Amino acid sequence: MDKYSLSVIIPIYNAETTLKQCLDSVLNQTYKEFEVILVDDGSVDKSPVLCDEYAQRDKRVTVMHIENAGPFQARKRGAKRASGEILTFADSDDMLEKNAFEASLQIFREQKPDILAYTYDYGKGTIEKNVYEEGIYCEGEIKKEIIPGMMFDAALGARRLNPSLCCKLIKRKLFLQVTESVKDRITFGEDALVTYPAVGRAKRIFISNQVFYHYNNNELSCTHTFPLERITEVKAFQDHIMRLFNEIGMLDRVKYQIENYVRSFFSMMIRSWYGIELSSVVYAFPYSSVLKDAEIFIYGAGIVGKSYINALKITNYGHIAGWADRNYDKLREYNNVNIMAPERIKQETFDVLLIAVWDEEAAKEIRDSLLKLGIPKEKILWKKPICIL
Repeated sequence: MDKYSLSVIIPIYNAETTLKQCLDSVLNQTYKEFEVILVDDGSVDKSPVLCDEYAQRDKRVTVMHIENAGPFQARKRGAKRASGEILTFADSDDMLEKNAFEASLQIFREQKPDILAYTYDYGKGTIEKNVYEEGIYCEGEIKKEIIPGMMFDAALGARRLNPSLCCKLIKRKLFLQVTESVKDRITFGEDALVTYPAVGRAKRIFISNQVFYHYNNNELSCTHTFPLERITEVKAFQDHIMRLFNEIGMLDRVKYQIENYVRSFFSMMIRSWYGIELSSVVYAFPYSSVLKDAEIFIYGAGIVGKSYINALKITNYGHIAGWADRNYDKLREYNNVNIMAPERIKQETFDVLLIAVWDEEAAKEIRDSLLKLGIPKEKILWKKPICIL
């Protein structure tokens, strides 16, 4: 293998029904020079036998039989055993495009990133894309364009970077730097715990819109149940990822994202256990700064903007004069309120325009753009949002 050698790590737990399909898609790649490390994570079905059979048939395959430790530690054990400079991962019930390694390694050779993030098919025609322009991002661009919003973007109300390690190529050295200090069994957020801190350390990242990976979105995997112990698992994830970002001096920049990332999972748990949603008003409306019964225009359709809209709908404190967001073409409508392009604001009538974003710098940029549109500065208002959950 050349200096860009690739190691493919596949953690396996009781996957006898899907393992053959997965391994065949890996081993039958158009690019042949790679190793496969199968980490049998304490399986009690026929998976260990199948792994050994593949290792006997193909010299590229190595098998590790370990006591059950969960996918995070299984991947880590595999990475330590790997000889390749570059790592990628697969889940034992998924499949890859036949040219996945050839095409992705070509990008790696040409662009020399620390991380290559590509796209995958989530099943039933759903493509899971990263919400960034395709191309190479160097260190300054990573800090300015990738890290803000990678775990949670307030404007989108969602993450921008999918954390799955199965649609990544990552340098082995970087992977081990991130995972070395995590000794615990991680059973929640095992991908995010690697991907996001790795982005924080990376010097070069390439974002690709090509689809190389196919997630097996079967009915069983779509049925999300949350045992009570999941609360402690989520807390452990939060503690570990905050520590990892603190180690590289970036915790203050991403703490807000981490909190919202974790909150989204608590919301799913509450929905699963009780069949109810957490409060739709995540951020308190700035009642003290807005006159009652005023005509209120909202700018921003992320979680802050949605909170303000929900609050106005619930309380009837003021009248919704309109709502705008730069991503209006993707958002369109929420809670029966249409979302328009910012350029249309100057045609609307209102008493106050409330900028509904969490970040102060973003609010300043929006304020400047509104002034250029001719919106009177005395009508523009931004108050630091106060989280009430």
